Amino acid sequence: MKITFFKKSKNLSKLRSKLVKEIGYEHGYSILRSSESLKEHEYMFNLSKGYDNYGYMSQELGEELDGLFLDDSYIVGIHRTGYTYMDEATINKIFNEGLINNGHIMSGGMAGTQDIEKTVSLFYDFPILNGQLKSAHGYKGSEGCLVVKIPKSYLGKEDGEIKPIYYKKDSTIRLLPEFIYGYIPTNENGVLGDMIHNPNYREIHELENVNLLYEDSAVIRARKNGVELKKQEISLDVKYEILSKAYKETYQKYGKKQAEHALLELINKNDTQYFTGGNNRTNLRKYICYDDIVRIMCFGINVDSKDINSIITSFCDQVNVVDINNKTI
Repeated sequence: MKITFFKKSKNLSKLRSKLVKEIGYEHGYSILRSSESLKEHEYMFNLSKGYDNYGYMSQELGEELDGLFLDDSYIVGIHRTGYTYMDEATINKIFNEGLINNGHIMSGGMAGTQDIEKTVSLFYDFPILNGQLKSAHGYKGSEGCLVVKIPKSYLGKEDGEIKPIYYKKDSTIRLLPEFIYGYIPTNENGVLGDMIHNPNYREIHELENVNLLYEDSAVIRARKNGVELKKQEISLDVKYEILSKAYKETYQKYGKKQAEHALLELINKNDTQYFTGGNNRTNLRKYICYDDIVRIMCFGINVDSKDINSIITSFCDQVNVVDINNKTI
């Protein structure tokens, strides 16, 4: 296929409109007809035309994905799921626990490598992402793709604030859930389903560097700029106190049932919204929700049970809750 490059010009919009009419693409999302990012950058027109004519992407999904590229401070990527069976439970597990950064172990890569591009394909142009999503099933029968959106400076792709993007769980390095934007189902015909949004995704990345890990390329860029990134540590007993305080204050304001429900949501979904107090929720997100929550709850308690409800009960029994009259409840 012949590839034609188009440069920015005042006549680009008029030229695009003319060519779209020739294509006659009426159904679903058309890059040439709709793409906002195409208006801002140079693109390979014939390649975009080919993507428009292959598979199917709804107008709503196309506009949403195209919009992700409008913020130049972020970079967008996808992780093809390969042979993994992507049912609701699996999708939610990834949304809550993050994406394993396996370094293509099956292909001979090194486990534990902190390189985002070992597991995520990064894109700088929306039409290329469009085509890769539609053809994703060709990679080990992928049932869909996880979409990630991360500030470029966090990855060492440009100067600016550097923050860690990984944490370690069970000796496995994972991309933090807050950088996973959502999941898009796909099939062998290039037909894409609706975006399933990750409720843990955040535009504001407030996690501090406490027991977290940086992207390798960000560390290299920092050193070139004369900055040595240091890892902050926070002890298990301090984490225990943070969790205990959040539980106590929730108990005092909403009662035992709500406080225990908040603990259960924190364990199962990394969700802090059921705790009272903005400062409590912030500290939980910063220091606890991406770590081993059950291990924190069991700190100083002799609990052999693996049952979550038993662990919650043991934790609640251990924590002394005082009501507004300073009486132990």
